[in-house]
Amino acid sequence: MTTPLRQTWDKTKELIKLTLKKYSIFLLHLTPHQNVAQTVLSYTLLGWVALSLPFMTRGDVTLLDNLFTSAAAVSTAGLQTVNFADSYTLLGKMVVLILFQIGGVGYMTFSSFVFLSLSQKHKLRKSQQEALTAEVKLPSSLKLSDFLWSALVFTAIAESIGAAFLFNYFRHHDYSILNAAWYSIFHSVSAFCTAGYTLWNNSLMDFANSKTINIAISLLSLAGALGFIVVADVTNFIRRKTKEISFTTQIILLTTVVLLAFGTFTLFVTTPSLSLTEAFFQTVAASTTAGFNTVSMAGISSCSFLLIMLIMCIGGSPSGTAGGIKTTAFASVVAIVYSHLRFNPYVEFLSHRFPVQRLYAATSTVLLYGVFLFTSIFLLTWTEELPFLNLVFEAAAALSTTGFDTGTTAQLSTLGRLIIMATMLIGRIGVVTFSLALLSADEDEEKPKHVSQADVAV
Repeated sequence: MTTPLRQTWDKTKELIKLTLKKYSIFLLHLTPHQNVAQTVLSYTLLGWVALSLPFMTRGDVTLLDNLFTSAAAVSTAGLQTVNFADSYTLLGKMVVLILFQIGGVGYMTFSSFVFLSLSQKHKLRKSQQEALTAEVKLPSSLKLSDFLWSALVFTAIAESIGAAFLFNYFRHHDYSILNAAWYSIFHSVSAFCTAGYTLWNNSLMDFANSKTINIAISLLSLAGALGFIVVADVTNFIRRKTKEISFTTQIILLTTVVLLAFGTFTLFVTTPSLSLTEAFFQTVAASTTAGFNTVSMAGISSCSFLLIMLIMCIGGSPSGTAGGIKTTAFASVVAIVYSHLRFNPYVEFLSHRFPVQRLYAATSTVLLYGVFLFTSIFLLTWTEELPFLNLVFEAAAALSTTGFDTGTTAQLSTLGRLIIMATMLIGRIGVVTFSLALLSADEDEEKPKHVSQADVAV
């Protein structure tokens, strides 16, 4: 004889099974790009539900604040409508840590790892492979399995080493063992995932003169932003699976070094109050879209403000934890302009010729990025009564998933916060991936066979 409690439990299990079955069928009808987008939204909603539990927050934190925090964590943007350090309990902060860890490693990368761990065959389905490929966009020289393995192993190693260095620092500065462990793990993951979250109210301003904090956070942010393609490529080169470093990795490394050098020098010159160390750290925070700051953003000159905006819009590298248009897309567009000015019929860089499809991808990314950024700025200037430059910077920070705290986010209206939430999620999904998801583009769709050629003057 079954009890009412037993009957309720059996009905709940059946409902869960039916829901999961319908959800699986729903996923099968999605394109790879739609799969990426829905995964991002799913993690955001799950995070929202978790953060809305009574024991996750302190004080006056609304449901909208929790939704914003979940979206910011999943997109690794780090923008905040409430004081994160004071508004969330230890459990709430742990939930946020999990969210930006998943967002940093990659939604499909994480989901693929979970599936492989639970699968008896230890093999991804075709739909999952397509979705993972749509998210990471690997060069032809790398296998999907090599990338997945390298990404997860490198994440664990980098975050562990970073946590060890930070733990040693906190233990020597009057932190208890438990607090030192918690602070080191949280900030190591936050830095590697370029999330920009800290457990202090003023980001890292109290550690502006700490060489350990500056170096550890900078290296972790750079390690995450350089991207797992570089890690997999270098690993294969060291293990002699490949004879040379790929062209993609060469572009990433060169562009990153140039941006860091240019940004550090320009910030140091245009804002005399910044030391060379502070200028370098802020450049790293912008180029990796981590958004940490060791100085007050209010004290930075307007021209430096614009420079930081440009660098964070360029962002990190493909298949990394950073946002932005990516260094490869930026380098491709620069190469296009240079080749055109030199009347070169081909686009070349570092003695390599760019494939036409890569050039299409780069120009599409830059153009779409500009469209979404303009749309976000337009909507914010329509709904908000705040200084124009602040709104422009806020939109750029959201789309590039950079969590620089200028005090603007907390002043936004409900509509403004919804606009920024959407902008953050689009930035993390990727402007091209999001656009393809909206258009329901099918890469296997038959292309027209007879197309007339037109000569257009530009």
